[in-house]
Amino acid sequence: MEITKLLKQYKDLCREINELENNYIKKLENRNVSDIVTGSNNEFPYQIMSFKVEGLAHTDKLREVLVERKVKCEQLKIKIEEFISNIPDSRTRRIFQYRYIDGLTWQQVSRRIGGYEESYPRKIHDRYLEGLG
Repeated sequence: MEITKLLKQYKDLCREINELENNYIKKLENRNVSDIVTGSNNEFPYQIMSFKVEGLAHTDKLREVLVERKVKCEQLKIKIEEFISNIPDSRTRRIFQYRYIDGLTWQQVSRRIGGYEESYPRKIHDRYLEGLG
């Protein structure tokens, strides 16, 4: 996967991990099901009766799939963190941190690194990526 596409996914990966954990996986753990079934006495008089049956829904496979998806998202997030951490220049590393991890606009990044023109951090960013290719 191209590094810029990966970097741009950081915020969405964080949100997806949170959603998977809190909205989907956690809900599966508390999923009770119940139903009413009918039956009769096994001896005369054969009266029809209703019985309430309760238990846990079989969700092991779904939980496994969701946990696997969460792990993949966490691995991509770590890959992004490692990429940024391995940038040797402090200013360049901070530009990538502010832009992708913190989700700042180029104008905000510019102010954060010292009040340069908005194009300055973008040029540093683009030159670094060009140097990788």
